[in-house]
Amino acid sequence: MPIEKNVAMVAAYATIQGEHPGSTAWDLGVQAYKGALAQGVRREDIDGLVTMMSQDGSGQMEPSRFGQIIGMNPKASGALQYGGAGFSLAYAASLISTGQCRMVACVYATNQRSSGYQFATPKDPYTSPYGFLNAAGFAAMGFQRYLTKYGLEASADKLGAIAITQRKNASLNPIAYRRNAMSWDDYLQDRWIVWPLRRSDVCVISDGGVCVILAEAQFARDLSQKPVFLRSSGRQDGLRMMENEDHLLVPHMRSTADQLHQRSGIRPKDIDALYVQDAHSPAVLLALENYGFCGPGEALDFIQDGRISLGGELPLNSSGGQLSEGYMLGWLHHVELFHQLRGDCGERQIPGCRIAQFCGTGGFREFTCAAIYSSDPS
Repeated sequence: MPIEKNVAMVAAYATIQGEHPGSTAWDLGVQAYKGALAQGVRREDIDGLVTMMSQDGSGQMEPSRFGQIIGMNPKASGALQYGGAGFSLAYAASLISTGQCRMVACVYATNQRSSGYQFATPKDPYTSPYGFLNAAGFAAMGFQRYLTKYGLEASADKLGAIAITQRKNASLNPIAYRRNAMSWDDYLQDRWIVWPLRRSDVCVISDGGVCVILAEAQFARDLSQKPVFLRSSGRQDGLRMMENEDHLLVPHMRSTADQLHQRSGIRPKDIDALYVQDAHSPAVLLALENYGFCGPGEALDFIQDGRISLGGELPLNSSGGQLSEGYMLGWLHHVELFHQLRGDCGERQIPGCRIAQFCGTGGFREFTCAAIYSSDPS
């Protein structure tokens, strides 16, 4: 049986995002784990543990140590070096589909904001002299390439529709970090971080913890009245990076999209809610085009006039995303899509939400992944 036909999500919990002075990542991870258990999962049924380690090099959330803290002897455990929710959850799903585990707790937590961690450590000695100290540099150059390729330099400010929409969504989310209102004037007056990206176009750094629990599908049905089913997944890496043609526009994402659609039969027109891992606003444009929601060079116009709002044609990042809710590398997106598909989101609930898609990237755009979830198994 394909991986996607045998896995469901049974619980998803996130702590309040923002600043948690005095709390370690371990503390926040335990809080998130306990919150997920409170959603109807029995501790003794969990036989797998996947964590994502903090990016600050501290070793926090190392899976063996976290397992000791929560008192677990799982059948299998681990953490992926490049992390990210999409990649970590795919690993957990494979543990279930191969029969190694029946239920896997996936946990990520960080205190990167209150600890003062700076995303300014060069990972590549060949590009760091040119300012590529973190993903914002690649994002800015990638957006410049996008604007130039399609002759859209005069339309660059249209990008603001993403940040403004997600801030409005975050205002309805009690755990979001940035909930204050933002108008078009506010956006246009915001300071530049790396031109042509403003502060509002770059993710917010936050403390927080998330726990998502996956289970074998039939066991999930017995456990919960509202499991959320994994319908399809895909992945494509572009390890040659700048040797690849137009690497900054992530063309290898299209292979991920093909896998996603072929394995499920679900197409862009069927998606009720879209969740894009948005370390920066242009990531949304690339996902919309490469996954087939609009044509090449059309995304800046596609996102206008409320199309990506909660009441629009394609609601996007309904909890506020990484631009406003918190920077948790796609983990918060999965918490939100889980509760949207269960109908648990209150005033930000998307009417008739049955199928949701997640799109993620990792590293400096060399890793791409995606998954489709639904409220029913077929």
